[in-house]
Amino acid sequence: MSILSMVITCLSLSFMSSAYAQDCPPAGGKFIIKGFTGETGVTATGAAKDPRYGCKWQTDDGRELWWDMGEDVVANQASKPAAGKAPLGSTVAGPLSTGSVYECTLPGIGMFTGAYFGIINSNTYRDFDGRRGNYSYNASTGILRLTSGSSKGLVYKRTSAKTFRVLDDKGNITGGNCVHNSAKKIDGRW
Repeated sequence: MSILSMVITCLSLSFMSSAYAQDCPPAGGKFIIKGFTGETGVTATGAAKDPRYGCKWQTDDGRELWWDMGEDVVANQASKPAAGKAPLGSTVAGPLSTGSVYECTLPGIGMFTGAYFGIINSNTYRDFDGRRGNYSYNASTGILRLTSGSSKGLVYKRTSAKTFRVLDDKGNITGGNCVHNSAKKIDGRW
């Protein structure tokens, strides 16, 4: 291979690499990914696009996420949340509505039936399979704890009037997203 062809090859690779990196936004850009688990606030890392996994992001709650650019990724230009929405770290105060059913999903997996719950009354929930247990809910913090029954130990944080996020053992928000489904009846088949 001649020196000239090596230089041309290197320049071509350099151009392709820089064009490839431009597929992902520059570091620090704020975006919202509108996935099947709800809206996830993210910050671009500036890393080059991975051919298999897409762009690398840092979620607002500190996780690493790989996601392709597309119509479901929008610039986060809102300085305040839309009506009925709250930033992930904030709380939406207010009582729980009896008869409400929440369907849960996980990124990359889909339905997360183990975390589904329905509010029967002021202290009783039901799970996906119809089993009952007790819960506690603190309206000022938005924390819902399932304290007995088959889902004992699950903890959620209310992030909008109709949305809860599943918390891990340390109280951090996970990818689990639970959304109120008004079409589901508390005593029906989910």
